[in-house]
Amino acid sequence: MIPRMTTSGSLKGYRYNLQRSTFTLNKSITTVMTGRAFNSFAEDPATAAHSFQLRRAYLRTSSQHSLNESIVRKFDVAYSSMDSVEKVIDTDPEAEGAAYYAILRALNGPDASARNALGQEITAHANDMVQFMNGRYGDNFVFAGADGLNVPLTWKPTLNPEYDETYVPADPDNLTDEDLKKMNQYLTADGKPTADDLDAGRTLYYRGVAVDSNAASDLEKLNYITKGEKKYVDIGLGYDMNGGEVESSSVYNVSLQAVDFLGGYGHETRTVTIPPKTDGTRPDAITFTFDDIPKNIVSITDQIGSILQRCSPENGDFASNEDEARFNALVEAFEESSYRVKDRYTELTTQAQFLKNNQTQLESNAYTINEQIQAIDYVDPAAAISDFIFAKYCYDTALKVGNSILSESLMDYMNFN
Repeated sequence: MIPRMTTSGSLKGYRYNLQRSTFTLNKSITTVMTGRAFNSFAEDPATAAHSFQLRRAYLRTSSQHSLNESIVRKFDVAYSSMDSVEKVIDTDPEAEGAAYYAILRALNGPDASARNALGQEITAHANDMVQFMNGRYGDNFVFAGADGLNVPLTWKPTLNPEYDETYVPADPDNLTDEDLKKMNQYLTADGKPTADDLDAGRTLYYRGVAVDSNAASDLEKLNYITKGEKKYVDIGLGYDMNGGEVESSSVYNVSLQAVDFLGGYGHETRTVTIPPKTDGTRPDAITFTFDDIPKNIVSITDQIGSILQRCSPENGDFASNEDEARFNALVEAFEESSYRVKDRYTELTTQAQFLKNNQTQLESNAYTINEQIQAIDYVDPAAAISDFIFAKYCYDTALKVGNSILSESLMDYMNFN
């Protein structure tokens, strides 16, 4: 049986085919304009899910790259600071301008008579090192550990240990010289004048803790700050949790402790023997044992400067035999502490290089992931244009043959009449 061809049937079929041509044309236009292989999850669920995973990985890698870049810059500032410190403590005897060079001149050079002036120079070096280590990156102090908002290193006056902490003056409003010698306090300019004999030098503090203290409570705080305190960041090392705790090998610790880069903290015991003098002022050798020699290079430098400033401005003689012996003990401590500082300087250099290498790796990872995204999310422009041209040809052809398809059939004409 031959099927009957009617105008309405032909029109229905034509409309269907024209709609398909129109849809294909519109889709090809959208593809050319956007360059995307799909524009909704429904168009290609499997590819869209894969694309989502890749984009999430790309965002994570980009975040790690940005964070690593910031850390690299922080370590650049840290490296610059440590480089300045290393130049100050350079133990090369020919390194003019370094603190050690001045110490050697004061120890046995022809400038011994100028020890007083050398002491001022060495004290200035101690101040310089504190300034270097108090440097900032942005709004944060580089060597303040996890507490980047507060200055890490500060100087505070040292109380004379001879003063009685429990002493209460009879008349606080009219203090006598005896009261001042016994009181373990400082009188400031906004109240009563500060007595010079209350000042026994100065002490270096790191985040509120005396660096040279051997008190159990202070050592406990410094031990925690330098060894227990961490500041972890995710820079693409495989961030992982283990038992509710961050796996330390999967993150990077960016906490830099100033006291740890300056030779350490606390103090040690040293025994020094000073020889007799040929002029008869010291006929026999004398041995001194000091149980409070600091380990920190800044404190050592500062104490050396203080001792030299007490020397005679006329002939450079030390103020006392004890001062001379302590000076020698501090010089030994300076040399050993400088080696520890240089070790940390080398370690910092290694860390900075690792971060720069990691930066390169993250850039490579981000580039690779982005290439994968481009491959599945976007089409080849030439192929997209070719598809558009073919779709346009099909659409134009459909319009041209429309008149013949829409003409009335003979049967419709007969039924009409």
